[in-house]
Amino acid sequence: MTSGIITGCGKGIGLATAARLLRGGDSVVGISRSRTPGILGLIRRFGEKFHFLECDICDDQIFLNCLREAINTLPKVDYAVGNAGMRSRISINAASMDRYRQVLDMNTLSQIQMAKFLIDHSLERSLPLNLLFLTSIVGPRGFSDLSTYACSKSALEGFVRSAAVEYAGRKILINCLAPGFVKSSYHKEFTKSQPELHQWTLARTPMGRWGTCHEIAHLIAFLVSKQNSYMTGVTVYCDGGWTSA
Repeated sequence: MTSGIITGCGKGIGLATAARLLRGGDSVVGISRSRTPGILGLIRRFGEKFHFLECDICDDQIFLNCLREAINTLPKVDYAVGNAGMRSRISINAASMDRYRQVLDMNTLSQIQMAKFLIDHSLERSLPLNLLFLTSIVGPRGFSDLSTYACSKSALEGFVRSAAVEYAGRKILINCLAPGFVKSSYHKEFTKSQPELHQWTLARTPMGRWGTCHEIAHLIAFLVSKQNSYMTGVTVYCDGGWTSA
């Protein structure tokens, strides 16, 4: 069986992905800022197959220590899913440069740090590695009041494309998955606080609905599996047809 690391596994897509991979028999180290009810459920259900690490991934040294513990916990690291991130809805005029730095630190630089650490680990041992990072349709498409978020996800996709080319001949795959609007933890609040915008997203999505965390999790499970052996440096869209419309 395979084993891997998932960041941002406390709720939403990360939690659904951890559960999906664990049901398939994988060993998983889940990283999150807090021990959520969902994480407690995984611990009860899967026992030693699931190991939880509480960590602030924006603290470079703490995150490195956490990654070291993760690789020492698992028999090997076949894959890692960089799911942790922060949403940011603010106009360009209202967004300070500190806000841009904060979002970039979480959504981009911490992901790059994980990639560099795990790539070095795999190269030292001549082991294959599959890295997958969650980005968003916001990056390439452009949305009002989402420039801070779009910058962070676009930058991450740029890093992934270059890194994938650089390590393509070293048994390392690096890809992105860009979901559209998904019923994750913020969905209920979004529908209440932004009802008109919510209706617009439904009308704008050809399938006429938001996706589910489980739908994204199933795709992630394939992308980090051994069956995905000849795809690197790409962004896979799962958005109900949004980017094709």
